[in-house]
Amino acid sequence: MPARVFVCLLTTGPGSLTSAELVRRLQVSPASVSKAVGYLEAMELVRRDQDTGRRERYVVGDDVWLRALVADTGAHAEVAAAARHGIEIFGAGTPAGLRLERMARFFTWISGQMNGGGLTEAAAGDALTVVAALVHAARPLAVDELAAALDWPAQRVAAAVDAIGRRPDLAGPLAVERAGRGTYAIAPRADRLSPAQREALTVGPRPDCQPASPSS
Repeated sequence: MPARVFVCLLTTGPGSLTSAELVRRLQVSPASVSKAVGYLEAMELVRRDQDTGRRERYVVGDDVWLRALVADTGAHAEVAAAARHGIEIFGAGTPAGLRLERMARFFTWISGQMNGGGLTEAAAGDALTVVAALVHAARPLAVDELAAALDWPAQRVAAAVDAIGRRPDLAGPLAVERAGRGTYAIAPRADRLSPAQREALTVGPRPDCQPASPSS
């Protein structure tokens, strides 16, 4: 039904119709038209304009595709944010966390591409500065601690952390993870190593791989 309503609006001469006109043309109930219009409005494909009296006209605007693109981009960013929240719940090293990490990276990339990159050069530079600060500190830091050390406003630090969350590729093989309420730490990106690789690096060298003693 939303597709029928949209095509009807798209192909009509003025590009707009009232609810009664849609009901008459499509031969459906007013409730069906109302539900379809609500769906199309949520997708930014249709808007309401005030007609004479109390009637409303449903319009397909000239900028409909741009508005739909912006709405879709916002949805991709929300999916990426939800996936990152899932990583915090399940843990970055778990199978579920790894799947969610790949999901977050994909939808972040899609959102960034559709937003034309999404970050200014200055914002990307701030993000890298925060990464460097966490590496240098080698311990979790709160936003206020980072702000004091960098001599920045707390809002600037928070924006840099948010930028890394939206564009994880900025930090390369590293990830900025939430270590507590308002506290962040640096860690290797979970998706860069397989579980077997992480285990091999954690257990340390095998006995037969010990370095040889220096010759006398």
